[in-house]
Amino acid sequence: MELLCVGKIVKPQGIKGEVKIYPLIDIPAIFNGKHEMFIDKKPVKTKSCSYRLGFAYAMFDVIPDRNTAEKYRNALVYIAKEEFYKIPSDTYLIDDFVGQTLYDENGEFVGQIMGTENYGFDDLIIVKEGERLFMLPFVKDIFKRKDDNFYVIRKEYEGAKLDYEN
Repeated sequence: MELLCVGKIVKPQGIKGEVKIYPLIDIPAIFNGKHEMFIDKKPVKTKSCSYRLGFAYAMFDVIPDRNTAEKYRNALVYIAKEEFYKIPSDTYLIDDFVGQTLYDENGEFVGQIMGTENYGFDDLIIVKEGERLFMLPFVKDIFKRKDDNFYVIRKEYEGAKLDYEN
């Protein structure tokens, strides 16, 4: 089973074993308590889980009190990758894009997705077109999904193109 890291425990929250989780994925539905979670790749049962003010708060069966919660500070929280795909929304994993060929809405070749960068706001997709590398912001207005294998962008992407230099 492939695991997807979704957060990092930053501190205990209260005295009953609740922990505050810094989300590493921008999909709050992950933290609705309905998905099997793992701490440091070991399965745990979720007693409660919520998302508020940009953080997830959870209680797990392996953390009964504040002292135990302190031992889990900086631990990583995972879900199974197949659980991610069960979330009902138009969400994507950036890793799924790498290697994909990119076409515009008319079926014309744009380039191949080589990787991603993140400078704090939107993810930027690095695209190779011939010998040239450029970046596009990964926003819904530019990208849309077609079938299961092809990711296409609208023609309006021209204004968003930035040359990429390593």
